[in-house]
Amino acid sequence: MKPVERDLLILLHEDRYNEQQIQNEVKQLSDMLSLIETMDYISTAAEVADCNKHRVSSKRSVLEKAFFRKEPRAFEFIIHKN
Repeated sequence: MKPVERDLLILLHEDRYNEQQIQNEVKQLSDMLSLIETMDYISTAAEVADCNKHRVSSKRSVLEKAFFRKEPRAFEFIIHKN
């Protein structure tokens, strides 16, 4: 798996951590996010509401199409279940 480039905002007290500890924490956070940012996890936590067809779907294939569409469809929403 290739490393992912991401922007993380981490608020710390400067005097409590040295540079090595900060880098270690950032690496752990990035590894943790890489595990849960897969389509398997997203498909269990999101659904697509298509107001044009009056449907709500949690199917992985429908979610993949909605996520990877070049232009979003009008009145089609990706909703997090929380």
